[in-house]
Amino acid sequence: MRPNEVDLADISIGVPTVPYNLSLKELKGIFDELSIYNYLTVLKDNTPIGLIYRDRVERYSNEKLIAGDIVSPCPRLRNSTINKENLIDMLNLLPLSKEPVIVTDKRGTYMGVMTYDTVLHYITHHREHVLPIIQRVHSGIGKKEYLCVFGLKNLEEFRNVFSSEKVESVQKIFMENLSDLFGNEMTKVPEKGEVWAITGERPNKEEVKEFFKEFHREYTLLFGEFQQLHIYGFCLDMSIVDSEEKLHSLKEELRSRARKIEGSVFIVHGLQPTLILYDPTKQKLITNIKKKILSDFKEIVEKVRSAPRDMWEHILYDMFDEYPHFELFYIMSEKGLQITNNIVNPKVSYFVAQGKKGRDRSQEAYFRQALAEGSFISDIYLSKATDDFCITISEKFSYEGKTYVLAGDINFRQIHKLVKSFKEATV
Repeated sequence: MRPNEVDLADISIGVPTVPYNLSLKELKGIFDELSIYNYLTVLKDNTPIGLIYRDRVERYSNEKLIAGDIVSPCPRLRNSTINKENLIDMLNLLPLSKEPVIVTDKRGTYMGVMTYDTVLHYITHHREHVLPIIQRVHSGIGKKEYLCVFGLKNLEEFRNVFSSEKVESVQKIFMENLSDLFGNEMTKVPEKGEVWAITGERPNKEEVKEFFKEFHREYTLLFGEFQQLHIYGFCLDMSIVDSEEKLHSLKEELRSRARKIEGSVFIVHGLQPTLILYDPTKQKLITNIKKKILSDFKEIVEKVRSAPRDMWEHILYDMFDEYPHFELFYIMSEKGLQITNNIVNPKVSYFVAQGKKGRDRSQEAYFRQALAEGSFISDIYLSKATDDFCITISEKFSYEGKTYVLAGDINFRQIHKLVKSFKEATV
């Protein structure tokens, strides 16, 4: 047998056997002795015909019953040698909701029982053969490649409402839509319940949004009454990763952040991480909230413009009473130099870095676009000031013949509060 091959019998459990005609009393005695086993294999004429479960035996009291009366038939699979990379396909034969599979030799002689957990355990401990993408990920450290990871949130809750068969349908929709993004580059990683892909280019923002829309369009037609199922994902720039420990840490951090955010979300990590969001139930709501934020910001700019320059920081500090969803403000000159300190909302309960006068922000998108177009509202990104997701709004204004740009940040937590308040106002 070659090093990259494995016999199915080698990854099967040696579950003890009992004869077909064994009495109920004897069965109970055997289960008492074999306390670690929840089921045994039943043989008839030395051929395995199914499994007999401890809890089922305990439910019966009729002493005339034999093992053959209460055996549960299960699929049989002839032992064969397969490539370790193809073990992933075996998991499709062993979904969590189905019975284990009995493995026999070519004569039908019993060799063991193969379960989802045993295959998954083998894959986990031989991932260098079974999951080639793991090798690609680790060999890609420090290179200009991108690791893209996708999964489904609240899948177990969905399973409880519907069934395991419906879960398989959802996963099929998920995989088919992902294939439009990555084709054959994607690989299932069963131990995480995720799909991974390594690409040479960062995923296009509009393509990711279209993927979200297509999935939710198909999903809503079939299971619209269960609205909690969403996609999470992240893209990791491998060129800024310098060690295995850093890779693991970033994956765990991004996975945790993405799973906590409502709706379908994709975090694009890099020197300036950004966030792509999609929630079909809130799209109109989010559009209205953006309009409110821009309207509020214009009012703030007008109040600054109409005040003496030496009062600007005081005016902005007072704005938090009227516009509490903003977490900080600062003003830049026409050259992009910060001319005020960061004016931080005193009611925020988390750390905000203290940006000071003189900082050069001339290369920042929110400065350049506001200077060129008058105003700007960013995508959601990871703030260096708070290490949390936020959006930045900026607007150009004139004062005594000079040009300035006011910038303000809104933390993602505050956006959730705005969503809630808008919902309540609508009701």
